[in-house]
Amino acid sequence: MKSFRKILIANRGEIAVRIMRTCREMGIQTVAVYSDYDRDALHVRLADQAVPIGAAPPRDSYLNIEKIIAAARLTGADAIHPGYGFLSENADFAAACDVAGVVFIGPRADVVRSMGSKNAARKLAQEAGVPIVPAPAENEFPRLIKASAGGGGRGMRIVRNAAEFDEAFAAAQGEAQRAFGDGTLLVEKYVEDARHVEIQIFGDHHGNVMHLFERDCSVQRRHQKIIEESPSPAVTPETRRRMAEAAVALARKIGYTNAGTVEFLLAPSGEFYFIEVNTRIQVEHPVTEMVTRMDLVRLQIEVAQGAALPASPPPQMGHAIEARLYAEDPANDFLPSTGTLHVWEMPGSVPGLRVDSGVTEATPIGIHYDPLLAKVIAHADDRESAVRKLTHALRNFAAQGEGLKTNRDFLINVLESAEFREGRAHTGFRLPVSSKADEALDRISCFVVRAYIEHSGHISRKILSSVPPRFRNNPTPPHDIKFAVGGREYQTVAAEAGTQVLSVSIPDERVDALVNGVRYSFHVREHGSSYFVRSPLGHAEIKRVPRFPEVASGGQHQTANSPMPGLVLRILVTEGQLVKPGDALVVLEAMKMEQTIKATIQGAVGAVLVKPAQIVAPGQMLVEIYSQEDANEPAGSSAAKH
Repeated sequence: MKSFRKILIANRGEIAVRIMRTCREMGIQTVAVYSDYDRDALHVRLADQAVPIGAAPPRDSYLNIEKIIAAARLTGADAIHPGYGFLSENADFAAACDVAGVVFIGPRADVVRSMGSKNAARKLAQEAGVPIVPAPAENEFPRLIKASAGGGGRGMRIVRNAAEFDEAFAAAQGEAQRAFGDGTLLVEKYVEDARHVEIQIFGDHHGNVMHLFERDCSVQRRHQKIIEESPSPAVTPETRRRMAEAAVALARKIGYTNAGTVEFLLAPSGEFYFIEVNTRIQVEHPVTEMVTRMDLVRLQIEVAQGAALPASPPPQMGHAIEARLYAEDPANDFLPSTGTLHVWEMPGSVPGLRVDSGVTEATPIGIHYDPLLAKVIAHADDRESAVRKLTHALRNFAAQGEGLKTNRDFLINVLESAEFREGRAHTGFRLPVSSKADEALDRISCFVVRAYIEHSGHISRKILSSVPPRFRNNPTPPHDIKFAVGGREYQTVAAEAGTQVLSVSIPDERVDALVNGVRYSFHVREHGSSYFVRSPLGHAEIKRVPRFPEVASGGQHQTANSPMPGLVLRILVTEGQLVKPGDALVVLEAMKMEQTIKATIQGAVGAVLVKPAQIVAPGQMLVEIYSQEDANEPAGSSAAKH
């Protein structure tokens, strides 16, 4: 059996840190690779060695096969672990590792290639006796159109009638071509109210194949998973047995080695259908680790070294559930949110609770990579206890930054919904996203921040008492302080009804207060003009409004800017066209999704500054709009409003 001395991790962020943890436990040195954007990233700091592999565009750095292989040679790495995403399911990368004499920790290149096409995978599944989603009859709807060469919801459309089909097919084909370089599509019967259930498989180089039970990944947004659990509340022992046997049969058919996942749709009738095989470790692998007490990354490394799988798989113990904490705005179609993490406090150490993350306080959350901040995983003896433990952990998780939004509250709402609690959530489950502000909490938070500011000022005045004689200090009388929360302004002069500050501790950044007769601790973190408040009542970002704001001009204009690098797909307005808030201006493709840029003021389009198929940079101006007061003003003659 081989023995790896050093492993290069061809990935970044959370999964790179996760792999390093296991390597450290096994006494194996690690090599990180990084783009210029990631030079100070956590995975770079934790590795034994780190090799730069490229500048802009940052994402492409991790796709450069030649540079990654060169980094392995430079550092003398014995093997490369691809993690997930990037090159993890790239058959050319697996083949390049073989040519270079570096072990690829994953399946063989030919297996990766055969499973990379959904059409080819379906055919192999049929040959192995695995049920597949049937093709629709001539006039049967709804139908599901999806890309043959990729996943993650790209190139996927649900079509409910014949009138929508041609347009949806063309849109899916274009999206698939841009995302995967292959516009080949697959059309299947759409299974209503299905569950997304997957089986974890493992194969070794001695002909052994085993499964490690199922994971239910039905709660999704944009066809991407956000909550996963094991065991599935919808899978019976008999269905589990049949599904696992089908997954193992397919793995044997293709000669599978290392970690993989066979994904299925589970219909309400109890029938299940093959979707695809992910030829890598999954994002949600910690769920399986918690119920089997196995380190799947360690097992990957041992199999790659030539070890045989255990003679019998471990039993499935208890219940585990994972939630993915993202920097994204649920109220804005879950679009990614950028900023710097000024507050990053994970829940305290609790038995059965695990947090996997690749960020720390002061980490910039940029536009170039997936917005995953952390995976929070809870394990308990039963499902109800595991869900309760995960919910409590999320409530005590603080991830805040100026303008940075997360899906934390949305995850909590999902976990507390009746559909999820009762195990009824399927792939069509959509919890309404509330964008309504909690004004009571905002007002209480503003009052708490005012108390914090006044106490800070009191300390400053005490310090000033020690200045030399004859120095005059004439403090101004107390004045109103205005704050802004989510675009709303609040003026705080006296305590809110039912709220009384008990104590303020500046060193601890804590304000204790009574709210309707109940005592709470509010933690306050100051950064510039922003104050980040968190308490059991909720979290809030409070902006202090300048006492003497600048005088606004009579007119106003907006420049609609690109939120991140992207490709201009469609321009929906022309110069001179009248628009109102919410009207669509430009459709971009960026961060694995299409984004529609909308107007925020009423007025006329002054200029369209981009063309279709143009690649735009973050912050680049796309469209200029002038309000009615400025409608006759020439383009570029006044300052942009951001």
